[in-house]
Amino acid sequence: MFLTASKSSAPGASAPEFPEDPPGPPLSNPTASEPLWHAVGVDVVVSGLHSTVTGLDTAEAQRRLDEDGPNELRAARRRSSLRSLWEQLTAVMVLILLGAAALSLVLGKAFEAGAIAVIVVLFVLLGFIQEHRAERAIAALQAMAEPTVQVLRDGLEVTRASSELVRGDVVMLQAGNMVPADARLIDTVGLRVEEAALTGESDPIFKQTAALGVAEPPLGDRTNMVYAGTQVTQGRGRAVVTATGMTTELGQIARMLQGVTTAPTPLQDRLDAVGKQLAVVGVVVAALVMIMGALGGEPVADLLLTAISVAVAVIPEGLPAVVTVTLAIGAQRMLRRNALIRKLPAVETLGSVTVICTDKTGTLTQNRMSAAVLDVAGQTQRLDEPIALPLSSAAALALVAGVLCNDGNGRVDHGGDFSTTGDPTETALLVAAHTAGIDIDALRGAAPRVGELPFDADRKRMSTVHDLGGAATAMLPAAIAGCTAFVKGAVGSLVERTVSVWDGEAPVAVTAEWCDRITRAESALAADGMRVLGLAYRTIDDAGADDFAEDQLTFVGLVGIIDPPRPEVRDAIATCTRAGVRTVMITGDHPSTAKAIADDLGIPTDGGVVTGAEFDALDDAGVDHAVRHRSVFARVSPEHKLRIVKSLENQGQVVAMTGDGVNDAPALKQADIGVAMGITGTDVSKDASDMVLRDDNFASIVAAVEEGRVIYDNLRRFVKFAVAGNIGKIIVMIGWPLPFLLAGDGAAAVALLPLQLLWLNLMTDGLLGLSLGVEPPERGVMDRPPHAPGASMWAGGLGRQAVWIGGLIGGAALGIGLTYEARGHENWQTMMFTSLAFLQVFQALGTRSATESLRTLGFRTNPVMMALIGVVVVLQLAAIMTPLRGFLDLDPLSAFDLGVCVGAGVALLAVLEAHKAWVRSRARHERSDVGMMVAR
Repeated sequence: MFLTASKSSAPGASAPEFPEDPPGPPLSNPTASEPLWHAVGVDVVVSGLHSTVTGLDTAEAQRRLDEDGPNELRAARRRSSLRSLWEQLTAVMVLILLGAAALSLVLGKAFEAGAIAVIVVLFVLLGFIQEHRAERAIAALQAMAEPTVQVLRDGLEVTRASSELVRGDVVMLQAGNMVPADARLIDTVGLRVEEAALTGESDPIFKQTAALGVAEPPLGDRTNMVYAGTQVTQGRGRAVVTATGMTTELGQIARMLQGVTTAPTPLQDRLDAVGKQLAVVGVVVAALVMIMGALGGEPVADLLLTAISVAVAVIPEGLPAVVTVTLAIGAQRMLRRNALIRKLPAVETLGSVTVICTDKTGTLTQNRMSAAVLDVAGQTQRLDEPIALPLSSAAALALVAGVLCNDGNGRVDHGGDFSTTGDPTETALLVAAHTAGIDIDALRGAAPRVGELPFDADRKRMSTVHDLGGAATAMLPAAIAGCTAFVKGAVGSLVERTVSVWDGEAPVAVTAEWCDRITRAESALAADGMRVLGLAYRTIDDAGADDFAEDQLTFVGLVGIIDPPRPEVRDAIATCTRAGVRTVMITGDHPSTAKAIADDLGIPTDGGVVTGAEFDALDDAGVDHAVRHRSVFARVSPEHKLRIVKSLENQGQVVAMTGDGVNDAPALKQADIGVAMGITGTDVSKDASDMVLRDDNFASIVAAVEEGRVIYDNLRRFVKFAVAGNIGKIIVMIGWPLPFLLAGDGAAAVALLPLQLLWLNLMTDGLLGLSLGVEPPERGVMDRPPHAPGASMWAGGLGRQAVWIGGLIGGAALGIGLTYEARGHENWQTMMFTSLAFLQVFQALGTRSATESLRTLGFRTNPVMMALIGVVVVLQLAAIMTPLRGFLDLDPLSAFDLGVCVGAGVALLAVLEAHKAWVRSRARHERSDVGMMVAR
């Protein structure tokens, strides 16, 4: 019978010798100064670990376990709840409000102090709930470990908890196992390991035992090593443990996660800046008012009351609540678009993103291998397009060879769908054959396997021998019958054993021209980022099956296999480019594959692809230059990803990092916003992220970016609305005593009491501000660049607008109050109080857009605002017409008085609409001037 197994040899390649004892403690976990396990032979590795190929004895294993500790990942110390709460209490706006409450108590204003205290409690609780997120990334990493493992102890194979593994242990691996620790392979039989979560490589890696000739190859090229947290998909083997716990590659990622500090989001930075600016304004204005009062001879108690009033007037008390609720509503909208927000500030951060660093496998691509091209008999057949039937004899022979020389399985379920299990490359061949109309079960039944030679990394090919019966013969050209061996593998390993080439209907002698054509076809497919397999066959005598050698082959053709891009990603990247967002691919895959995918998707590759080895040779300045000018990085490690993200952030960019593997977790946590894949993503990547894509669709990121921009626009609208209103209130507070001082009339009453100002702020900044937070997107939101990194909340003229609008509000309310006071009306304070409320109601309508008219927007596009305006109007009327008036120290108003207040608001809306009309007109003239210059 044909050979059924092959064991990889373990040649002791020339390599640096181990010292008598490793540096440091004799059996401590490895450091950078110790030898490279992949670079030396198995015998040297085993000797250097003071072990044997039959493992350790129990006593020695226990001694090492006591010395090195368990094979576990250790969690970092987390920030305490008390510290998080303390940070909330020491926020600038909270301190100002606490000071105002304390002064109110000193002055005997218990009701006002209580009202302010309630606002502070709400402020702190909302912030605490929002920010206090338990870090579960390390716990997810721990969950990846195999709970038990087969290990050689005292020369016997026993089952032990993976936490008991130590350096020098010999572990047994087989298909389905999770690798429990980093280890050097001793021997293998068809061993393949899925390392996508760690390296980004989409295809399982064939493993072997020979020493590597490269000192520092990328992690994905260390074919004689296996790493903790990866999955054995095929074959079996033995390996000697070289690292455990926190010193494994998985442990290094855990250390990086622990070392990454989470910086404030752009929104948090901007709101913090706004709070500090308002605090300065509040202090200056309060001091100014107190000086004016002192000059007018006011008592100290009244001066303190005035200071409280100014503090309350300056602070937009509704800001924390509006921000939180607006972000939460935005998160709900994103969820409907398959983007799950884990941390609320990420909603706005998306709108400020300037660079998206994306993994390739499973993010830009479909994370499934697909046979794309079949090259046979001088012809090319696309397999990723509708296949023309009937197939040519060459194409049929190639697909039959791919089905028979194949360990994968495929079947048609009851619903008619074709499902596969097994190695992704082999199942890709099955899918291609099924799509071409080949009945896989019937073919395999008619051509039973009678021998095999499994894939070997040294040979780079596999062979199977089949007894072709009558039914199978009907599927094949007449020249192929009897006992036949089918071979697939690396093209070069087949061509060197080829004596003929299938040309149309029969084999022809191989020539230099044929070899050149095959080589050029392989190069072309590889340049397109495909993994290329060669297919061949040989007819043999039944009696000679045991003596079969893989030579005298007839070359059939080549198959190009690729992890195809997601069809919607090209448009998504184009949209990002149009929106001023740069896309950078960072992958552990091969450079040629990365370049091909990038070219297909429209990611610039003019400067070439930067590999991990090239990246290691760069200093900090070189890294910054590469990151600034290159958009594709291949064969990179987790450290490289983290360094790229840090470099971009140091350059002032707002970075989103997408990924799905363990190797992506540190960069996800470091980035301004980490985006994990919800379907293919590991628990580690999800827990390190700010947002999870439920459909693993890159296009969903674009939708999330759009929502983020809308959220930020709405928050800017609210800030402009609230600050302008508060400027108006400050003008009233400062302007009211001035006429009395100038006239020498002595002290004047406070314009508005603290409780009245608090009511106005909660009605307008709170309810009306919330309605601005749900404003639908303006046109062209994705046709403009993102907000400049580091730009303040006041950028784009927002500060100037807030000042002049606030001036109009304050001037109108103050004018109404002074007029009523001059005519002897005692309700002058109530008139200023009410006019401020209605001025801000109409201000909210005019603030819905910075350019579009209210008529264009319509009243139905934001029904929440219309409802909340109704609520505010009702509550305001209740404040002056019900017993609530007594708590607020207000006087009744007539219908005429109310009409004056409403009329002031209508006049303000008219001014705002006129200003927007002027802005639109100026924009049209500017576009016209640009068009004329281009025409010239």
